[in-house]
Parts: sequence; C-alpha cells; structure tokens
Amino acid sequence: MNTLPAIVSRPLKALVAATGLSLFACPKDDAPKTPPPREGKLGAQRCTGQPGPKNPVLPVLQRPFDGHYPVLNLFDHDLPLVADLKPVLEGDKELTYCGLDALGLAEGFSGYAFAMPEGTPLFSAADGEVVRAGPATPFNCVLTHRMVDDQLEVVVEHTTLGNIGFVTHYAHLAKVTVKPGDKVVAGQRVGVAGRSGCATTSALYFEVRRLTGTNSGRPAVVDPYGWDGPGADPWATHERGAPSLYLWKPGEAPTLKSK
Repeated sequence: MNTLPAIVSRPLKALVAATGLSLFACPKDDAPKTPPPREGKLGAQRCTGQPGPKNPVLPVLQRPFDGHYPVLNLFDHDLPLVADLKPVLEGDKELTYCGLDALGLAEGFSGYAFAMPEGTPLFSAADGEVVRAGPATPFNCVLTHRMVDDQLEVVVEHTTLGNIGFVTHYAHLAKVTVKPGDKVVAGQRVGVAGRSGCATTSALYFEVRRLTGTNSGRPAVVDPYGWDGPGADPWATHERGAPSLYLWKPGEAPTLKSK
C-alpha cells in the first residue's frame, strides 16, 4: 500500500509564539452557524474534540496513546493532500472539523500531529493487520529542505472496521515494535514516539484513511473527528475525497489543545 509522507510543523514553542494558539473548541450547540468574529491572528478556531449534533458517529477507534498532548496540526478539510504541502506562509490556515479556519497552520494537512516526549508508547487504535512497519519511502521535506530517508512509521489496515474499512498511520516514530503481517488488537503497542523523518520536534503524526465509500473508489484520507461545520464538508465532495465520520469511542478522542 502506498502511503503519503507525514510532515510535522515547526516546534510547538515556535508555533505557539507565531500564531497565538491557545485552545480549539467547537461552537456550542446553540451558537450561530456562521463563524464568529476573528479573535487575533488565529481567529475564533475552537474545536472541543467532541461531536456535535450533526456529526455522524461511528465509535470504532481508541486513543493511540495514554493521556493527552498538545496538538500541532489538524486535518485540513480544504484539500488535505500532504504531497501538496508547502512551508507555512502568512495567511495559511487549516479548515477544522468544526468548520472554522485555524490560521497560521500548514495548509493541506491530512492528519493530526501531537507533540509528545520521545519514547511515549503508541498503540493500535483498533484491531487490524500491520501492512507497513519501518522506514518510509524517501521524500522531500519542505520544512527542512532536504530529502528524508529516516522516517519510521507503522500502517495498520482494519479491513472490516465499522463495515467500511479503515487504515491508521502512525509516523515520526523513534522505534517500531511490530512487523508487516502481524495481527494486532486495539491497545497493542506498535512503537514509540520520536522525531524521525520530517519532524522538527518529538511528535506523533496520526492519519486515517477510508477504504470504501470514497469518491474515487480508492482509499482516501478522512478526519476521525468527522465534520461538524456549517454547510457541506468540502472534502466530502472532492473527487479524491470521502465523507468523514466521528470515529472515536466515548472518552477516547484526544483533546485538541495547543498546550
């Protein structure tokens, strides 16, 4: 299976200083459906990590690590294509699952990046089969301007999960503890967090792909937090896109705080 390279943004301290990032939290159920006024450079981007009333829920994933850690980047519902990522420029933004723009973050991000200490244990989010474990295919890192050939990652295929089928991808590992062909269960260790590859700080990059019900008929990246914004999800109607569902089991969703 081909997988796209995962790219983590600038270190957390630099990101917080540059963007004024504080807390992402979705609007309350009785909030207006139009985006509220901007609140500084980042705007009023607030996503709680919990589903709202319009967000379809399919509770099949558990958190791939213990505890909670700061989030560095979020799934961009406006064309989440990692291969098209570019260095962060002023005015860049990510369209969050609650339909608001998080300014100052890398456009085109197709997963979630969480800052965590090197060596933090990482676990499979569901039962499945390991289809990749070890070094990723070399790629050009736009953040460090170099070819990367040392990124360690694990890819687990969950063929029948939710009667849809998904793939989970764990990248920037310092160590891999499984091998291709291994059958894993939810909560089984697959590796430990690190800063391999394009990471500029110790982190986990976590990505989910949907196997069926995609617009192209091929696997497509989706947001495990679903879509809870006003109007239609732009990625759900894209030719290479797919509808996103809220995939976390109760109490398992990682919180979306920057610190």
